[in-house]
Amino acid sequence: MSNNIQDQELDLTQIGQGIKNFFNKIINKCFDFLFFIIEKKVVIISLFILGVIGGYFLDKGKTYSHTIAVIPNFGSNDYLYNQIDFLDKKLAEKDTLFFNSIGVKNSKNILSFEVEATQQIYNFITDRERGPQNLELIKLMAEDGDIDKILKDELTSKQYYLQNIIITTKGKFKREQLVDPFLKYLNNSLFFLKQKETNQENVKEKIALNDSLIKQIDGIIQVLSKNNSNSSITISEKSSVAELIDKKDKLIQESQYLKLNDNIYDKVIKDENVSINNLNKTPIFLKMKVILPLLLIFIYLLFYSFSKLYKKQKARLANS
Repeated sequence: MSNNIQDQELDLTQIGQGIKNFFNKIINKCFDFLFFIIEKKVVIISLFILGVIGGYFLDKGKTYSHTIAVIPNFGSNDYLYNQIDFLDKKLAEKDTLFFNSIGVKNSKNILSFEVEATQQIYNFITDRERGPQNLELIKLMAEDGDIDKILKDELTSKQYYLQNIIITTKGKFKREQLVDPFLKYLNNSLFFLKQKETNQENVKEKIALNDSLIKQIDGIIQVLSKNNSNSSITISEKSSVAELIDKKDKLIQESQYLKLNDNIYDKVIKDENVSINNLNKTPIFLKMKVILPLLLIFIYLLFYSFSKLYKKQKARLANS
């Protein structure tokens, strides 16, 4: 029994000594590093200053973002995404001749093209033309996954009513130097221009037809009203008047909707809002004047440690 107690005490003593040695090693390592910094302070301070100066010049080039909120009409959502991808590839190829041909002269100062959806789920499912289909699509997709992920999924977000085109540049641009020629290029698709013309013709015909039907309904109501004044109107005729008035209201609402939205459908890619020359502010910890000094010091420490290890291993081989 006494032997077991002694063994347990011995184990506890060994564990305590091991923990003490562990913390002593950590403290010794910290002081070794501190003494190393003091010993090499001239080199480390020089690298830090050099990194700050180099980082200052790297940070000097300011970048700006230009955001264009657009409405892709006539089912041109996929077309918009494909064109943005195409422009970004042309940018990577540094194809200045292509950009000059579409009216953008300083393409070397353009850094990127992006497009992202403005998440407006209510508008997506209440759209007059495609709302019911969009709602059914979301219901179908929600059966197999998380609804939040589905709404953010590119397949879904591509179809949102409002899209944001983001162009990042070095330095400022005037609207006529960048945004206007870019929008002109996007609105130059022969296929969708034909769609636009057809839509405009259909809208005019629909409004004219609605106006004609409204006049006919007014005429019928007048006839029925005269019958009413002669006290010969039937229950069937009273019901018909109510139906005609309801039909007239719907035709008026439809015509008003078409007229109000006529200016939205005057372009394939309709620009709703343009915001240019927004300065991109980088968080201080991501600035090169912070990253570069630390990177240079880290590389120096890494090189010094490797050099020390190399000498140690070389000496070991020489003594063996």
